[in-house]
Amino acid sequence: MADRKAAKVIIGTVVISLAVAYLLYEAAKSSWAYYYSVDEFAENQPAKINGDYVVRLAGTVKAGSIKVDADKLQIDFELAGQKNSISVRYYGALPKNFADGKEVLVEGRADANGVFNAGQILTRCESKYKAKLKYGQ
Repeated sequence: MADRKAAKVIIGTVVISLAVAYLLYEAAKSSWAYYYSVDEFAENQPAKINGDYVVRLAGTVKAGSIKVDADKLQIDFELAGQKNSISVRYYGALPKNFADGKEVLVEGRADANGVFNAGQILTRCESKYKAKLKYGQ
């Protein structure tokens, strides 16, 4: 009788542990994103990357490429790398320091037309990276 109770406890513990591990894996997987430079993404997109995956792209906003449609809250721009550039479409409010020539990180999916549909845009705040000088030293 004691062996049956011990077996039930062990089986119950294993089942609960597997369920918790699965739920943790699924929760973590939803926040994972592949990270590419614009050039890596442009060169590998047709063969390896499709719209099923959330991807993060790092690049620079190409000068003169920003087009804003205020009625739709739509922003289109070119994200440039060293050799390539990718069209990006974003709906929503832009970060405060978003501008031509700024380094940005966009997160989203590519569509069949070659447009990268960003769900999020992150910019680097330059003031956080400047060294603070102490006067009188």
